[in-house]
Amino acid sequence: MPVLPVVETSLTFQVSTDRLLELYFENFWPSFPLVLPYRYLQQRRMNDNHGMEELLLAMQYAGSIYAPWTPSEPYFKTALQSLTSPNLAHTPFNVQALMLFALARYHFNMKEEGQKLLELAVSIAVELRMNEKCFAQVYGESNPVLEESWRRTYYLLYIADQNLAIVSNSAFYTLGKISNTVDLPCDDEYYNAGQIPPVATWQDYKDREFADVEIVYSSIVYLFDMSMVVASIMEILIDTWSFGEAMVELCDTKLAVWTSLLPVCKRDPLRRDGSVDEVMFTAHMNAIITINTMHRPFSSLSLSPEEMTTQAFLSPTPYVAPPKQGRGAHTARTLRAIEMHTKLLAIPCAVERHSVFTMCMTAQLATAQISACTNLLEDHALSIARDRVRLSIGFLNAMGSFWPLGKLMAKEVRQIARTHLSNKPTTVTMDSGPAAEVDILRDDLIWPVDPSTQIDIFSGLILPADWSTTNFGYSTTNSSNFHENNT
Repeated sequence: MPVLPVVETSLTFQVSTDRLLELYFENFWPSFPLVLPYRYLQQRRMNDNHGMEELLLAMQYAGSIYAPWTPSEPYFKTALQSLTSPNLAHTPFNVQALMLFALARYHFNMKEEGQKLLELAVSIAVELRMNEKCFAQVYGESNPVLEESWRRTYYLLYIADQNLAIVSNSAFYTLGKISNTVDLPCDDEYYNAGQIPPVATWQDYKDREFADVEIVYSSIVYLFDMSMVVASIMEILIDTWSFGEAMVELCDTKLAVWTSLLPVCKRDPLRRDGSVDEVMFTAHMNAIITINTMHRPFSSLSLSPEEMTTQAFLSPTPYVAPPKQGRGAHTARTLRAIEMHTKLLAIPCAVERHSVFTMCMTAQLATAQISACTNLLEDHALSIARDRVRLSIGFLNAMGSFWPLGKLMAKEVRQIARTHLSNKPTTVTMDSGPAAEVDILRDDLIWPVDPSTQIDIFSGLILPADWSTTNFGYSTTNSSNFHENNT
């Protein structure tokens, strides 16, 4: 009987590198808009000496992650070989390439590799003096769009450096110790159009409340300002190695200032045209996770042993003394942070375009919500809270379809939820005394998301009656009227 030849059944697709670049711009660029806009990038590629060889390889690799019809491994190997070469040129374009490649590798669950690549990007940036005002002009080739790209690169590199330190539970990061005189970047609409407005300085931004006319700064500036709030907390931790209520009060004040001075167009990441400002989305997520990190240690939402042993993400575990009073206020603030997180996740959009940094934030907030279900909530409030846990897991699952680290985060959150919620009834019948509903005016003032979205799945929360005697530290007078006037 004749032997039939083996037929190769797998199909090989010819993948267009231009298509991979398009996928990069569609999915990754909105959260990290630092490289040249697509039109200007393609124009520069026409030049023989464009200097973007390694950057294009990093972008193609990132784009391939969003392309299910092709494996990303070949693009990873090509980019890795190029970016780890001992002959790698120390150029601003390679700072961009290393940063993007580092973020992709870190969230591909190659944490150590990603951290080292980002450290190299930071090292080259400092060597080139990218943190100085004159850098953009010196390396800008008299091109305003390229100069804007360099400004954006430094600010987003700072934010990435800080974020990777935080998710590693470290208070140290290189750029936190480096002076910064870089002019502020403009908003994406001007960048994409190539119409770069006159630059502003950080001092202009810090004095914005004194201006006669409100000036709208770019989303990157507001995100960087939020990172400055976090930086101030990290500096105190380094100086004192203590975590107390005085630090929490300072953080609350800075967050209140940040939010109170946000222009209306930046208070909600959902734009009028239905698109999402991904940088502002990240900024609001940062505000929410900061509130959770500051208040949860003093609240009734204790950390479980399972939460303390996660590998994909680390829950902040500061050493704190139990508060003498006001635990209820800290609990309410933590619950409010979880509520605002839900409102952000409920925005209808392409989830995969959210910043990779939001995965760790969501995992930490999900575990806080599980703790609330375990230690505090019952009846209708418990049912709503469990829906919030499901929403967070769904978000991590969606991100995990592209980023393996997100998939592991979803797995660990599910394990924690299964341990604490699988046998917990969502409906409890019991006799109870009258409960007092807590409505906090200051929370309505400082939280950023526009209430016109009409998303409030936690409206059924009733807090214990004895909290009515708790000193919350701020007035609740006429809070219901205020809420009605602002929805």
